[in-house]
Amino acid sequence: MEDDTAASVITPPIPYRDETSFLLAGEVPSDDDGTKSAPIRQSASSPHPLLSPPRSIPNPYGWMRDESRTNTTVLNHLHAENEYGKRVTHHLEDLRGELYQEFLAGIQETDYTTPALKRVPEDQGHSYWYYARFEEGESYPRYCRAKSSSSLSSTNTKQDALYPPSINLKWDQKQVTNNDNDDEESSSLYPPLLPNEEVYLDVPSMAKHKTYLAVGAIAISPNSKYLAYSTDEKGGETCQIYVKDIESGKEWVLHDYDTKNVPHDDDSIDTITDDDDDNGDTNNNVLECDGSIVWNDESDALYYVTMDDTHRPYRLYRRQIFDSEGHWIDDVENRKKKEEELLMEENDELFNLRISKSFDGKYLLMRCSSKESSEVHYVDLRPGDNEEYENDNDDTVASGIKGKPDGKNKELVCIAKRQPKVLYRVTHCRGYWLVQTNIGNLPNLSLKSCRVGETGMEHWKDVFVVDISSGSDGSSNAAGMPVFDGGHERSLEGVTVFNPTTDNDESPSPLAYAVVTGRESGMPRVWVLEFDENQASSSKEADVGTSPPVAVSRMTRLEFDETAYDVGIGGNRDPNLPYVVISYDSLVTPPSHIAIPLSNPVDRNARRVLKEKEVPGYDKQSYACERTTVRSRDGKTDIPVSLVYHRDVLEERSKNNNGTSSSIPTHLYGYGSYGASIEASFRSTRLPLLKRKVVYALAHTRGGGEMGRPWYDEAKYLTKKNTFNDFVDVARWLIGDDGATGGGEDADVNVEQPSIGKGITIPSKLSCEGRSAGGLLVGASLNQQPELFRAAILGVPFVDVACTMIDASIPLTVAEWEEWGNPNEERYFDYMMSYCPMQNVKDEAVYPSCLITGGLHDPRVQYWEPAKLAAELRHKTSKDSGPVILKMDMDLVRA
Repeated sequence: MEDDTAASVITPPIPYRDETSFLLAGEVPSDDDGTKSAPIRQSASSPHPLLSPPRSIPNPYGWMRDESRTNTTVLNHLHAENEYGKRVTHHLEDLRGELYQEFLAGIQETDYTTPALKRVPEDQGHSYWYYARFEEGESYPRYCRAKSSSSLSSTNTKQDALYPPSINLKWDQKQVTNNDNDDEESSSLYPPLLPNEEVYLDVPSMAKHKTYLAVGAIAISPNSKYLAYSTDEKGGETCQIYVKDIESGKEWVLHDYDTKNVPHDDDSIDTITDDDDDNGDTNNNVLECDGSIVWNDESDALYYVTMDDTHRPYRLYRRQIFDSEGHWIDDVENRKKKEEELLMEENDELFNLRISKSFDGKYLLMRCSSKESSEVHYVDLRPGDNEEYENDNDDTVASGIKGKPDGKNKELVCIAKRQPKVLYRVTHCRGYWLVQTNIGNLPNLSLKSCRVGETGMEHWKDVFVVDISSGSDGSSNAAGMPVFDGGHERSLEGVTVFNPTTDNDESPSPLAYAVVTGRESGMPRVWVLEFDENQASSSKEADVGTSPPVAVSRMTRLEFDETAYDVGIGGNRDPNLPYVVISYDSLVTPPSHIAIPLSNPVDRNARRVLKEKEVPGYDKQSYACERTTVRSRDGKTDIPVSLVYHRDVLEERSKNNNGTSSSIPTHLYGYGSYGASIEASFRSTRLPLLKRKVVYALAHTRGGGEMGRPWYDEAKYLTKKNTFNDFVDVARWLIGDDGATGGGEDADVNVEQPSIGKGITIPSKLSCEGRSAGGLLVGASLNQQPELFRAAILGVPFVDVACTMIDASIPLTVAEWEEWGNPNEERYFDYMMSYCPMQNVKDEAVYPSCLITGGLHDPRVQYWEPAKLAAELRHKTSKDSGPVILKMDMDLVRA
């Protein structure tokens, strides 16, 4: 307690507290003079009544909210908080420097990503290997590519030509240079990784004179000549779009030429020159968008999405940027010819509009979705490429593929209109949509199919197994049974389709493969599904006007040596390769990228490890991990818990002379919202803790997606407290509370006994951490049992839940009503108020030391939420509580 005592003599900032300040939840009338309409208090589709009369929410620090971020009183307070944090932790300066050096030591700063091949027909451009390079001392990567000898129409189809070539053995040896001029544009000082390497996006050079830079989408044009990319240069997750001629280096920026924003002198300048300002902008009407970019197939037009005043993506545009001769169409010309077209506007504030391109490049996909419903539209980018859809029944030929090539006035086609509580997304597979959906109120997503051009959910049919699965997962999907039925056994997360080309022929082979990601038994899984077109066509239904169901001839689950791990799709750019690249790691195994042959995924000897992440000084044999379960307080739910630690910790657990076990410092991390899974993955930043014999525990609480969508649904709306209860129950288990039990049937230990388990620590050696919604988790858990922890880290915490969720003007709020509920409604108000961290800090209770972080310009969790919580904790809790430190980043976004 010596450090805490030293900190107590330094007085923290004491902000003004207005006990009379409050906000009203529920039905609020418009202003008396009628000049301002009533605020939005619920979605148009909500069936629940508003609170009437409205009810108040205490808001004593409401004055801290300043949308302009210019109020001097607020800014001075935040600076005072930062200064207090520095003074309180001054005695830790040496340790902080030591830890920082250890963090750096665990990172190979000079590195590269696994090269990924993207082939195009020889008459359409060059084929390339794409990768990124990281260099010591720089915070951003350089995006590179190198020409490949293999193309879709090349006769060089030997297997080795399709795998990454050998890299330059001197790629990481820095070259000597005499250029000490800091004003010179930065460039790489390292030899090429691959022959004929070219840097197509030099982010370190772009960031050199900027206070903030985040790169969004990076899209190479289909003809490989152009690059379109988006950047956020202010930190508010609002992007602008640039287009670059890769060979010449010439760049243009897209402007918003809506007539109300365009200068009347028509002197818009699009080309970026050295004289332009930091944003590459020569006037004030640069287009602002969400950052997503899709090229058309002719490489002369872009699709992009703009946002409304609440930061919600809601409009899809198509803009012609090059003319028929390949010349850039400037803003003046665009305005005259109306080369920009609004294709879709989503007016329901519960829904966001997102775009992507199908993996085979044939379709633009636009998905309008809320957290509980979705709707997908598409544009055929290659409408003349329709041979694959022909079959014996002309009525089943996709109507959406007819017409002229992609161009102006090309209409979107809706696959199926949205329905309440029905989610779906699609993947293209040779004229079919593979539909991932929960239709029928299924607990998880099922896999169905329909022909491209068929519209309506009534056309969706289960993807089934032709024969008993021969996969290594031991499954027994009998003939005619659905591959993914949406049941509790398996959850489905994503589908990627590959169409390998045959030797010496650019046409696809008779087989297509779907690589499916999902979960089973609480672990991430990858399956390879083999489709045989001949098999599928032979099972065609006889009904006229009905398309045949899609059949799987073989289903294989990928297996690995470790029992607990993280696995997913890696960097894949070419849908015609005979292999898929997956990423693999575990709590003790650094990441690697592995090529899995699609035709033989069972044979582990046929797999190729393309790259293993190097972690300097790391010895895997010195560490161990476990996965076990803790029984929750409801007596029936088993909460998965992952633990990683240094093997020397096991000696600490051995019995000492008086028959008791030594307590071990333990750090508990959790999230538990939005169905996001906290995976058992490797993090080099944990190593400084593990080397100091700290056990790192991950609580996979309800609200996440570790056990499928039901695990998520059990902790949202009016069951959100399950997330906090689970976290507290795991903490109680760690300290050996008699009311917490563990080691259920799913317990899996990869070390010989004795192992880490129940009662490994005590409250004075237990810390906890969560970020964003995980900060809410930690805040609510502290209010429930503050005595369980010695220290807590709340990173950009969403802790002022009630005040935020009543206010639709705050970005992202309306969409969040389908996650937390809407406290303006009678149904949710009391429940949300009962767990909101800001409303439930215990009077005179002893709380642990708290580090709370925030970002002044954070668009997701507004800065005033962590600032208000810091003030509330200091005001209400006991003077015996640990110090509360607020660290507010005044420049960047997320602290």
